Amino acid sequence: MKIYYSIDDYARKEAGASVALGYFDGVHAGHRTVIGAARDNKNGSQAVVFTFGESPAAALGLPVPPRLTDNERKAELFAGLGADAVIFADFRSIKDMSPEEFVRVVLKEKLGAKKVFCGYNYRFGKNGAGDTEALGKLCGGRGIEVGVVEPVYLDGETVSSSRIRELIAAGDIKKAELMLGRRFAVKGVVRGGNRIGAQLGFPTVNIPLKKGMVAPRFGVYSSVITIDGKGYKGATNIGVHPTVGENSEPLCETFIIGYEGGELYSKEAVVELCSFVRPERKFASAVELKEQVLEDIEIVKSEECYLVNG
Repeated sequence: MKIYYSIDDYARKEAGASVALGYFDGVHAGHRTVIGAARDNKNGSQAVVFTFGESPAAALGLPVPPRLTDNERKAELFAGLGADAVIFADFRSIKDMSPEEFVRVVLKEKLGAKKVFCGYNYRFGKNGAGDTEALGKLCGGRGIEVGVVEPVYLDGETVSSSRIRELIAAGDIKKAELMLGRRFAVKGVVRGGNRIGAQLGFPTVNIPLKKGMVAPRFGVYSSVITIDGKGYKGATNIGVHPTVGENSEPLCETFIIGYEGGELYSKEAVVELCSFVRPERKFASAVELKEQVLEDIEIVKSEECYLVNG
């Protein structure tokens, strides 16, 4: 899959494009349906995801909700869904286009769109003036087919990025996984810590939480950690560790069950959260904390948490 960071960089194909439109934060179950429709209806053309490098809210000076996925992870997910190309366009360069101009210039001229797909609540054009009905009319006049994907529901709730953020912040990681269509994960480079875990007999892999990303509820989770392509069960604490001196920034710290290898500093790790075990709290002493960690590990060992996430 090819990645472009400007509309002008995209090399329009003679066969045209089947385009998925949206910001796609989280690339959740609803988003996957939109992208899947573009992939399944390309008929010899390219399946192209047209999205933005930053949240449109940032360009409009509005409050920016914490992100579920960064652009690197989005690109990986788009590729896994069968997209041929993704364009992380600059929202500022098109935000003042009228709906008609967006369809004419971006979709028709720049992308050579033959078909476009979007969610039921998709808006476009200056001040979000265009909706799905306007998209259908403007595209229809230019020979572009439009497919509008209806909302996806789970247990009577609409799957949405905002709802998934709420679930993750509340520690309802299992329901968030169902809405995402995959486990929520923290990815980063392992860094050195204060070695408090090692002193207690539980050395941990430490990954700082990225700024601007959604933070899970502070507490202990059963998890799967993947390093160098190999997965292990883990007991993960997300938080600031109030018992042993509060961290200035939240960390994702994972004790890897059964790991007997060497140091993992500077390696990239992916920690997938499987279930919430307990909230983070301050203990009366390090001894009490150690006793609780032993209990946490036994709970994690007993839980079903597949090492391979399909």
